[in-house]
Amino acid sequence: MTDDRIAKESAGNAAEVVLRATTSVGAGVAGATLGLEAGAAALAAKEVVDAAGQRLIDKYLQYRRNRASRVLSVGGVEADMDLNRFVSSIESSPRLLALMAESVQAAMDTPLDVKVQALGRCLGRGVRDETKADEERLRIRGLARIDEPEVKLMELLERQPPLMPPHELGPDKNVRWPGWRRPEILAEILGYADVLDASIARLTSEGLAVDDGINRLVADDGFREMWILTDFGRDCLQLLRSPGSDADLTRN
Repeated sequence: MTDDRIAKESAGNAAEVVLRATTSVGAGVAGATLGLEAGAAALAAKEVVDAAGQRLIDKYLQYRRNRASRVLSVGGVEADMDLNRFVSSIESSPRLLALMAESVQAAMDTPLDVKVQALGRCLGRGVRDETKADEERLRIRGLARIDEPEVKLMELLERQPPLMPPHELGPDKNVRWPGWRRPEILAEILGYADVLDASIARLTSEGLAVDDGINRLVADDGFREMWILTDFGRDCLQLLRSPGSDADLTRN
């Protein structure tokens, strides 16, 4: 057996333990499926429903195992440890066990591969230097709260804000808005009108973005909020990227 295959199997075994420790979703979903049976029609269709439902549950659980395994694999690489040493380090520390639980749970709940990678890197950095475990936990919690809509918004907020129109400051001025306002955001990210407030709330609640328009002049159109990324937000966005990459994080 090759070293690469051993590492993959070890990660898979570790992921199985993590999955059992962090979620009881299999039993819960199975119980819910059985609980839906009511009446003769449900009983008649029970075998078909059970078979189809079990396939879906199995697929879902395998998806979560793969996510957990990926976090551990990336974490081991980031910590510069072989997987056995990496797992042993986590097992010996309650702080690292808590860090692992949060990173794995967040990874199992996201469809974004780049987020799984970032969570693994946070875990690995915490294991490599346990004095930074609390710092990495804050990053993990920030990442856990965001998914594709928020990542798209963060990528936009990282860019320079648009130029202010001439009538705002006079024809001879060439000045940018302090941050991104709602009209300019919606012009760049189509289809966000109904969900922008929710995405902004997620970013601000985790300290990833801030309104830089406070105490500044109000534009003629009345929009006073001007959003920018915080240093913490830029740090988390960089974690989502592969080293040296500025590629669109949400593009398939």
